[in-house]
Amino acid sequence: MDRKNILIVDRDKEFLRYLREELQPYDNLYQTAFTTTTTKAETILQKFPVNLVLANIHLAGESGIDLLLTIRRRFSNTRVVLYGAEFPEELKRAAYYSGVAAVLNDPFTIIELLKVLSTLFSKDSEETFFESLQLPDLLQLIGMGNHSTDIHLVDQQNQPGTIRIRQGRLLEAEAAGRHGVDAVTYMLSLKNPTIETVKVDSSQIENPSGERLTDVLLRAVTQLDER
Repeated sequence: MDRKNILIVDRDKEFLRYLREELQPYDNLYQTAFTTTTTKAETILQKFPVNLVLANIHLAGESGIDLLLTIRRRFSNTRVVLYGAEFPEELKRAAYYSGVAAVLNDPFTIIELLKVLSTLFSKDSEETFFESLQLPDLLQLIGMGNHSTDIHLVDQQNQPGTIRIRQGRLLEAEAAGRHGVDAVTYMLSLKNPTIETVKVDSSQIENPSGERLTDVLLRAVTQLDER
């Protein structure tokens, strides 16, 4: 196996030092880099080839899910492993839907980590790891994580649709002359639309208006089932 480049992201500097020491004996297999922020992680990903990102689900200002979505959108051949002390089944399921390679419960042992790395890198190195993420799963993921994102969608007739989300709430949705929940319902009914997500800085947004996205998604799915 060729030497693999691994980027580890955690806000705990002591934990990063611990991982650096523990992984040092495996330097012939893994070249590791470390950072405490998603911003720095994205810079590293832009400048250097990274085979795998290991990230804490809880990061300063953002989350491992945010980073996962960015990697899926811009660095599709980079695998992502998430870990966390609190990892509810719903969040774990959403992470897998979004293309995470593996989930580790924190604390984890180096042996557990090495086993995950060995398993992942034994796969065909040429395969594209992330599969296409379906709109219902994407909305569930964004809503559960209280993220701020614009979703741009184009159907097979090149008709656009837009969903704007702020801190897990639906700000607006528009498609085919429909608005709000009706627009979301319509977009959920489309087959194989092209989906693009645009991350929005929500640091300046306080108490955003709009219905919770998870509730909107439930209503939209119910409307689809009634058709």
